[in-house]
Amino acid sequence: MILLNSLYRIVSESVTESGRDYNIVLDAEHFIYKAHFPGEPITPGVCIMQIAVELLSLHCGKPLAIDTVKNIKFLKIISPVETPGVCFSVSKVEAEDSKVKAQVSVSGGGETYAKLSLICKAI
Repeated sequence: MILLNSLYRIVSESVTESGRDYNIVLDAEHFIYKAHFPGEPITPGVCIMQIAVELLSLHCGKPLAIDTVKNIKFLKIISPVETPGVCFSVSKVEAEDSKVKAQVSVSGGGETYAKLSLICKAI
């Protein structure tokens, strides 16, 4: 399931020394939040991972899927009501053959919400 322009939309994108930053806004009215959790919406970890892969795909210019999750840390809850805007920073991107390694950090408002180290494959 593609979440871009459904669960979230990109409001800005910028090139950094180490990669690229994607500032996104979450849609608190998305059906995912109706179940996770009613009255207290929380962005599911699997959605954070999917957003990271989608943004890495944009960065690389080709569709990718997760091959291996090397490391993942969910540090704080992302509420689309309290923190609708977050930044996904894609860095340390290395492409070899049909695989792409990258690190993604999710932050906003001076807080770090998640850190991911992924290996994706071209699809």
